[in-house]
Amino acid sequence: MAKIIGLFQRGRTYYLRIVLPLNHPLIAKYKSGRHVRTLGICDYRDAVKRATLLRAEILCGYVALDHKQNPPALLRDVYERWCKAKPRTEDSVACCGRALRHYEAQTPNPPLELLTRNHGDQFRGWLLEQTTTSKTARDRLIWICSLLKYACEDLELIPKNPWQGLDIKSRPTLRRTPWDKENLDKLLSNEIWQLGSLPKDKKAGGIAIYWIPLLALFTGARCAELCQLETKNIQVIDGIPVIVITDGGEGQRLKTWDSERVIPLHSRILELGFMDYVASQKNPLLWNELIRRKERPGGIFSQYFGMLRKRLGIPPHIVLHSFRHLFRSELVRKQIPERTIDLLLGHQTTGSVGSQVYTHVNINDLKWAVEQFQPDIKIHRITGIDGKLKKP
Repeated sequence: MAKIIGLFQRGRTYYLRIVLPLNHPLIAKYKSGRHVRTLGICDYRDAVKRATLLRAEILCGYVALDHKQNPPALLRDVYERWCKAKPRTEDSVACCGRALRHYEAQTPNPPLELLTRNHGDQFRGWLLEQTTTSKTARDRLIWICSLLKYACEDLELIPKNPWQGLDIKSRPTLRRTPWDKENLDKLLSNEIWQLGSLPKDKKAGGIAIYWIPLLALFTGARCAELCQLETKNIQVIDGIPVIVITDGGEGQRLKTWDSERVIPLHSRILELGFMDYVASQKNPLLWNELIRRKERPGGIFSQYFGMLRKRLGIPPHIVLHSFRHLFRSELVRKQIPERTIDLLLGHQTTGSVGSQVYTHVNINDLKWAVEQFQPDIKIHRITGIDGKLKKP
């Protein structure tokens, strides 16, 4: 017996859910775009018969119209509804849109009901022939597959996703590695950290270029987490200065739920006068000159740091995020408990359910763990009591 789209069961009774076309008369009444009707039937065969008739009855005014008035749905129609279905980031909308433009240019762009798996295989082959990385090719294919999944499961425009399971295997083109002493010395011997001479380029974020790399080094925090800090995120808990990583402020975002955490400040950071700098700030934001992208607060700063790293002759596999790798690697080498490291870095804790739920780490233990990280670097305090940089 043929499968009826939208037929489902609650308890013993069958119901029919119909996704209404955008210009259907009932759209004004059912603004969600979905019309659900009980069939009052418990037998599957009878439900299928009734659902078939009811579906035709409700949609007859739509399907009877010619295709000039109601052309078959294309993937771009799905994309436009996908954009409005729920809040999405500008980056997501843009990336999906780029993938869709490639799809439209490199396929016959048929109505969804005529789209086949062969179209998907041909599109996949075209993506792999391009000069982009395998990761970029895979991302573009995934975006199109996601739209087809949305068309099938949410909009019920097609009975199944013809591209389900299509994939491109990718491997990272550049593996990040922790900072080593040679390259750390190259970076910190720069006049920014030795003389307090700040770059004039606005992308550097003023004094942010001095503090953010140091905080990344001594906390293992992500670039975006540090760039979006507010002054209220620097607190003192039980006498210990800490950074509170949270998404509670305006525009603040976290990568995962586990990213919300408290990181005690390392004694080297305190010796360099960071708390004096924080106390000198009158505005809510910690870095007033830092240019922030709306959904990627660390994007522009990361670009500038990349240019600085390249200018100093530091290899491309050592980046700002490599501080995070170094921090974790050193704590592992010092035999700090894995759960403590995960709490500091905002990773999902490992181990048994009991160890995750009932094992608690207090702020003093976290402070002790942070202090075990002792990189061999030479850097001088070059901040005054007002938190501003000055020459030693």
